[in-house]
Amino acid sequence: MAATSVPTTAGGVGAGQVFLGDARLALTLLNQARYYGLKRAFGVSREQANLLTFVLALGAAEASMEGARRLVRTPFPITGGDAFFGGLLVREAGFGLAGPAARAVPGFGALVAVAMVGGLGIPGLRRAARGVRSAENRIRQQRMAAYTAARIAAAQVRDALGVDD
Repeated sequence: MAATSVPTTAGGVGAGQVFLGDARLALTLLNQARYYGLKRAFGVSREQANLLTFVLALGAAEASMEGARRLVRTPFPITGGDAFFGGLLVREAGFGLAGPAARAVPGFGALVAVAMVGGLGIPGLRRAARGVRSAENRIRQQRMAAYTAARIAAAQVRDALGVDD
């Protein structure tokens, strides 16, 4: 195999072709769902759907900008002193749980914080990533099998009709 070639499956379908086919299929499905939703909600035809989508997108952008503007201008309810005393309280609680030797450990608070976040979040993230990888692999294998079967069927039809590639 040449260094610049794209890996292919047994049927000759490359990963790039599968990805592009899947992306086109997903975009076509989303576009059809958009047409259906706009027709059902507003009763517009396909010719008017793009204009209505543009108007709705402008309205959503304006509402998002207004919400962001309000969020930035709203005063934060916690003062710097409150945050300082809260952090001090959490630090002293950590030292109280770990014992007197913990005060001699440099960066003890950061170490405990990283350990807590890692202990709570990492196993869940690993399970989620494993599930996503297995689902993606299963779907990719199904699609590759479908594309390969379609290519084989097309080749058989061409052979039966005597058409050259």
